[in-house]
Amino acid sequence: MIRKAKYNDTASIQNLICIFSETGKVLFRSFDEIRENISSFWVYEKNDQVVGVCSLKRGWGRLVELRSLGVDPRYSGQGIGTKMIEASLKEAMSTDCDELFVLTYAVSMFKRLGFSTIDKAKLPHKVWNDCNACLHQENCDETAMVLSLASLRQKKAIQTLPTAAAI
Repeated sequence: MIRKAKYNDTASIQNLICIFSETGKVLFRSFDEIRENISSFWVYEKNDQVVGVCSLKRGWGRLVELRSLGVDPRYSGQGIGTKMIEASLKEAMSTDCDELFVLTYAVSMFKRLGFSTIDKAKLPHKVWNDCNACLHQENCDETAMVLSLASLRQKKAIQTLPTAAAI
């Protein structure tokens, strides 16, 4: 079950993030940072245990970032990561942001969900502030990908228009 994170999820979220931050797959987040930003996190709960996590970060005008995506390795391959992305996308659609971006190693998964690869240089410079804490900051090998929320909203609006037969 996917749900918004609560304060008492902080340690579980940090434990999951630590699994992936040790290899540089996601950035380390301190307990305090997670707790201060708990409202931006989603968790996937299975058998009363947090087994998936992701976060949305705003702060770059009409651009929002999907970050800190991780699934407990014991539960990989069960579609949890995809469900976490879809929940984040639904939340991002409810904002006034025009684009959702991600820096990722899971390129094929994000392509399947409609994201396109972009040149990292097209992202605002402020995005790179987090890179100071990255193991790969001198040789970044993540792929920047973006999904147009504005286009998705437009497609959704067109799909809800009455057809000629219904008029």
